[in-house]
Amino acid sequence: MSRAQHNDDDVNSSLFDARNEYYIGNFMGSINFVLPEQGSAGAELASYMYLSYLAIDSGRIIASDIKENNTTPLLALRLVHEAFEQPARCEELLEKLTDKVASDEDETNIWHIATAIVYCYDGQFENALKILHGSNNLESMALSVQCLLRLQRVDLAKQLVAKMQEISDDATLTQLAQAWVALAQGTEQMQDAFHIYQEFCEKFKPTPALLNGQAVVHLGLERYEEAEAVLRESLTKKHNDYDTLINMMVLSHLTGKSTETITRYWEQLRQFYPKSDFITDLDKKSAEFDRLCLEYEPSSEQLLAV
Repeated sequence: MSRAQHNDDDVNSSLFDARNEYYIGNFMGSINFVLPEQGSAGAELASYMYLSYLAIDSGRIIASDIKENNTTPLLALRLVHEAFEQPARCEELLEKLTDKVASDEDETNIWHIATAIVYCYDGQFENALKILHGSNNLESMALSVQCLLRLQRVDLAKQLVAKMQEISDDATLTQLAQAWVALAQGTEQMQDAFHIYQEFCEKFKPTPALLNGQAVVHLGLERYEEAEAVLRESLTKKHNDYDTLINMMVLSHLTGKSTETITRYWEQLRQFYPKSDFITDLDKKSAEFDRLCLEYEPSSEQLLAV
């Protein structure tokens, strides 16, 4: 085997490992697979490092590494970072991304994924699906499954997962997509999802993403002690993990924990994720509740009449 062939094998191995670690939520693991080859890494390999930086809220590294005049597909990830940092610019940035998707061939699929990510971030799941539609790339299909589940179209998500299985039934993303759909279907299928997450924890290593998948199964099947065990393990992996804190709040409600316990998780969420969908949605509902209370509060005349 030639030296060039050896190098190709090394790159392919690094790409497989970096990609797989990213999929299961081991973001630092993905970064560490790419860093030794950063100087010579192609755009596809490097993209998993930068996607992982986005996932751990270290997008400033992307802004530093990928300049505005970058001519590789990695520029798309800089635009994703800018959208996350400046939500008011989403429309402008989406215009740049969609123009690029429409005008150039996207051999690495980075532009399509980046555009769909920003659409999802902006709550435009239908438009994300339009960008991803018709692709046989497993990443695009998996992201489409997530969009369909957000739109409550479990039926279409199941159909798409079946297509992923035809392409590669054993692929990590195919297995994960099966688990997502199983969770969305409810109790009868939840145990199937648990087995997938358990297998990945044993095959690779437990990550907050995999452990939270298990926890959701336990919560759905009312196995609260088991849910608490895996959620506490998840907190040892990342003490302020977004999904773990939310699931701990849910578990605390279901098991009748004290208001102080629930408030502690709530305050952690507000501290670390002040602009998250969960916080924003609860703030809106709280404000609406207060408005309704004032609207229907009896007047002083009514109280005196009583």
